[in-house]
Amino acid sequence: MMRACLAGLLALVLGACAQRSAWTLPVRDVTPQQLALTAPAGRLPGIARPEAYRAELDLDPRETHFSGHVEIDIRMQGAATGLWLHGDGLHVSAVTATAGGETVEATWTEMPGMGVVWVGFPRRLEARRVTLAVDYEAPFNTSLAGLFRVGSQGRFYALAKSESTEARRFLPGFDEPAFKAVFELSITVPAGMHAIANTPEVSRAPARAGFETIRFAPTRPLPTYLLSASVGEFDRVERPAIPANGVRRREVPLTGYARAGKGEELGYALALTPSVVRAFEEMLGEPYPYPKLDLVAAPEWPSGATELAGAITYRESRILKPPNAGPAFIRSLTELHVHEIAHMWFGNLVTPPWWNDLWLKESFAVWSESAVLALLMPDGDNGVGSVVDGLSAMSADSLASARAVAGPVLRNEDIRSAYDAITYSKGQAVIRMVDQYFTPERFRPALGRYIARFADGNADSADFFEAISEATGEPAIGRVFESFVTKPGVPVVEAALTCKATGPEIALRQSRYKPLGSGIDPAALWTIPVCVAWEDGANSGRSCTLLETASDVMRLKGAMCPSLIVPNADGAGYYRFNLPAEGWSALGEAFTRLPAAEALAALDSAEAAFNAGGMEKDAWLAILMPAFSHPDAAVVAAAFADAEHLLRQLGMSPAARDLRTAISARLDTQMAATGAELEARLAAFRALTLHDTAARSELRRRLDTFLSGAGGLSSDEYLPALRVAFADGGAEAFGAVLEARPQIDDAAFTQAVADAIGAVVQPDLARSAEDLMIDGTLGPNASYSIASSLMANPLHRAKTWARLKSDFPAFLAVIPSQSRRATPRLARVFCDPAIVPELDALFTEHAALATGHAQSLAETKEYLSLCAVQAEAARTAFAR
Repeated sequence: MMRACLAGLLALVLGACAQRSAWTLPVRDVTPQQLALTAPAGRLPGIARPEAYRAELDLDPRETHFSGHVEIDIRMQGAATGLWLHGDGLHVSAVTATAGGETVEATWTEMPGMGVVWVGFPRRLEARRVTLAVDYEAPFNTSLAGLFRVGSQGRFYALAKSESTEARRFLPGFDEPAFKAVFELSITVPAGMHAIANTPEVSRAPARAGFETIRFAPTRPLPTYLLSASVGEFDRVERPAIPANGVRRREVPLTGYARAGKGEELGYALALTPSVVRAFEEMLGEPYPYPKLDLVAAPEWPSGATELAGAITYRESRILKPPNAGPAFIRSLTELHVHEIAHMWFGNLVTPPWWNDLWLKESFAVWSESAVLALLMPDGDNGVGSVVDGLSAMSADSLASARAVAGPVLRNEDIRSAYDAITYSKGQAVIRMVDQYFTPERFRPALGRYIARFADGNADSADFFEAISEATGEPAIGRVFESFVTKPGVPVVEAALTCKATGPEIALRQSRYKPLGSGIDPAALWTIPVCVAWEDGANSGRSCTLLETASDVMRLKGAMCPSLIVPNADGAGYYRFNLPAEGWSALGEAFTRLPAAEALAALDSAEAAFNAGGMEKDAWLAILMPAFSHPDAAVVAAAFADAEHLLRQLGMSPAARDLRTAISARLDTQMAATGAELEARLAAFRALTLHDTAARSELRRRLDTFLSGAGGLSSDEYLPALRVAFADGGAEAFGAVLEARPQIDDAAFTQAVADAIGAVVQPDLARSAEDLMIDGTLGPNASYSIASSLMANPLHRAKTWARLKSDFPAFLAVIPSQSRRATPRLARVFCDPAIVPELDALFTEHAALATGHAQSLAETKEYLSLCAVQAEAARTAFAR
């Protein structure tokens, strides 16, 4: 009886164990064709979520391939026969899955061209957790994506560009921003080479002969797009740790890395870093979130920089400060550095779950440039730069095909299209508008509370709208953000002043801006914070309202009957304005004493009114010409840009010649603004736009001196001097510049060569430039720039376009992969819709090679039509 009882008990136990087994029923085989029908083109299904990665990479930049092993701890939402994850071009040798103490072999089926993989199980998985292990190797990428290698001065460097969907090229995993996990990384490298990752090094041990393995500390939860892995013979630049403060109780180690021989040029950025970090911490009330901060200057990088957590990586031409750095170069470097540090909070600590909410990281990083620099340099007039940036977005936002700041991104191939002026520049302008209207004292601490609430997690637009309204106690903030972020287009506010016995009032009416030739429906509504600056004799002031309806009336408190109104006080609003004729006339007469931000907003609104057919050319010139005499350099620079655009519209007409003469006379007699940055811009404008012979000769002389090794040319002057040399110097200058370039060893100079080379006049030199464009001699970024430069020159446009069409696959192969989506924009210089059929044919034939080009193509086709209509209207107006 006892034996029978024990046998029965054993049977029950074994039966219970069988029921709890992680692996049960066998799984039927599925063909790749069947899998392709269900493969996710965008977001993964979400049934599986990673919790931790343990990754080992073997990286030797001198070789063509690398290898890796990764283990991923995954939490399952339910039973599964397999799971979808990401992998792109990896040669997988082994895949296993472990659950419930049992390990099974799995299958690895990559969907060609999609970057997604089906990992199939031999039996049905019942457990809630599984560990996936993958062994693989892959070639280093050749298009500055994923894990790539670049050579410079005889040395090679390996770098990981993970954003946006490139981590899957070197690490199998869940390559979406929603999937934040802890990463433990070790890298085996040639002995003596530096290896950089997101966290500090914790151990170093010998590997095979001549190699060592470096292990790094576990990360905080990160998405894959923030992963860092850089290996090479870098100069390592040590700096004192960023000291603790009232917000952060610990020090933060600070280190710089640059290619051999360039370490000293990281000094400026490293010196700036502690004060920038402190400014963010004090503004947000949240400490810097990572255990260290490295600045890595990459010899080549597809964008200006990427905010890899704790190891920000830059294209060296954007972060190294050479001895001859000009003020514009330094300003750009400073803004970029602040931008990337901002991401440590906006995007890294709090991450949008998907790319349709990219603005929650990029818009805030751009906004932070001026917000933080204004705190650090209160006399630097940094707010003017953010006004210029916001106005620059309005051109793209004036298209009917414009997308919203936060719009649907359904496919992986469309993700990079969200990295544009709408996300970066419009987004920051909307944030600035809210910050100014509702005051920094209320808005910025609320941002800190939003970050604290979602730290180490994800937040989408709806989360942000709700959180920021709650944190400020002001529901209108959420309404303003939602109206500007979720719909495309530029509002235009018409403002008509009426003086009554009861006091002055302004009738306001809003609509969507519609340029000439556009099919836009102007009927649209936003929640617009409208502020109007006014002058009433010696009296002045400003009045504000929240315009939420199509029209409203604003009373001007404290004014009798203003002689002047500016319906965008401080240039803080993301909208254009229009005035009756007498209002514009008063603005023109007072233009040179307007604050810079208001002058910039007025200049943009006037140009927009002219291009919409709502302003006569004399009224437009009455705003443009005084802008050259404004005392602020940013306003004069904006006038240069507007004049260049108008002169392109006028082409070779007599009106263009007369306009150049008038502008030149104005600059000679009534220019008030000064400064080194403006001086460089003025020299370039005189030489390149006004065709001033003396200015061209002086730039040419200074370039010759520079090429001889005697200096005398700042980095701000590289581009105009090179354009003059290529245009006027013929084959002698062409050869001298290209021969000197490697010896100069300045990435900013190389980029300027690529941007300027299309100015050559001789056809044989243009063909030589085309060869450089196709063979990639100057680098991937330079190849795209050479194409843009040649297309901008009417002398070579047709033949360069023909070369691009005939060699399009080769051209796409040599430029950065993330630039391929933008290639339709190369055709914008035609300013003629007749080119559209060729454009359509080109991208129909090569659609698979230029993934994500649809948005750029649609915008370019619309632009070509509008450009032609507006140029014809301008020529007609000036002919009269």
